[in-house]
Amino acid sequence: MTSSEISALFRRFSTIRVGVIGDFALDLYFTLQTQTGEQSLETGRDVFWGSQPRASLGAAGNVVQNLMALGVSTCHVAGCVGNDLFGREMQNLFGALGVHTQQLHVPDSGWDTCVYTKPNLNGQEANRIDFGIANTLSDTLFTDLMAGLERLLTQLDVLIINQQFANPLLNKHRITALNELMARFPKVRFLADMRDVGTLVRGATLKVNTKELADFLAIDAPDSDDLDWCIRHGNAFRAQSKGPLLITRGPAGILYLDDDEQQLVDGLTLPGELDTVGAGDTVVATWAACLGAGATPAQALHIANMAAAVTVQKLHQTGTASLSEILALHDTYHSND
Repeated sequence: MTSSEISALFRRFSTIRVGVIGDFALDLYFTLQTQTGEQSLETGRDVFWGSQPRASLGAAGNVVQNLMALGVSTCHVAGCVGNDLFGREMQNLFGALGVHTQQLHVPDSGWDTCVYTKPNLNGQEANRIDFGIANTLSDTLFTDLMAGLERLLTQLDVLIINQQFANPLLNKHRITALNELMARFPKVRFLADMRDVGTLVRGATLKVNTKELADFLAIDAPDSDDLDWCIRHGNAFRAQSKGPLLITRGPAGILYLDDDEQQLVDGLTLPGELDTVGAGDTVVATWAACLGAGATPAQALHIANMAAAVTVQKLHQTGTASLSEILALHDTYHSND
């Protein structure tokens, strides 16, 4: 694709309507200092110091902020957030982005906002303290969530489904209800990124990495990148799932498999230190935006690959990619085209 073709596609992003349902979280970054020389007067234990705290949308929330960075102007979220200080910050971040949160439920009790803490100790991520991992969604609230999603689907071009946690919003007992709902909206494009229950999804393109694909098939992942392995086992998985498959292969690129189409894009050789946190979310958001805007799978792969390359070069943050950053990278690698 040329720079002008990429820009033209991005202009169409402002016209599409995207929804995201799933596990929303907050990433809480801060610098940690453990050798302070201070002890608590109350407990006598060492006191650690934190500084430079900043919050970023994580998990399904990172998909949302990637969509907005790409220029998608209409984004709806469906899920749960706690009635706590982290939940209020998440709502504030969504509000700043202009995200529609009418289907973001706040349970009366029993739901902690999901948080991944990211303490930076001497340039490395120290032990995390996570919140919301033991959440359990009631059947009543799930029914309300599905009713709201059904109303929302009448307005959407694309729905992204995210499952992140061990006790997720969408577990294996609830995927059937979601599959049945999706089947009633054939004009909506569905894209799923599901860590544990991807084998049960029907009617959606499923995004996996090579390890997730191996786990779903209960086989060993390849020791190194192996395209033949990805094609062979990707098609074996598709025989069960009956849907398209998007396989991210780390620095080797991305593979797309469907009934009558196979597309491959090689990864870009990037200099310096890289941070792969959130790169899969960037691929999901970019793929969804491209297909919602009418791009072909080959075009979507090309842009998603560059968007991920932008993201992984952003260190110690949950990165996103914008049109200007993607065009700059495109010009660097295609200056002689």
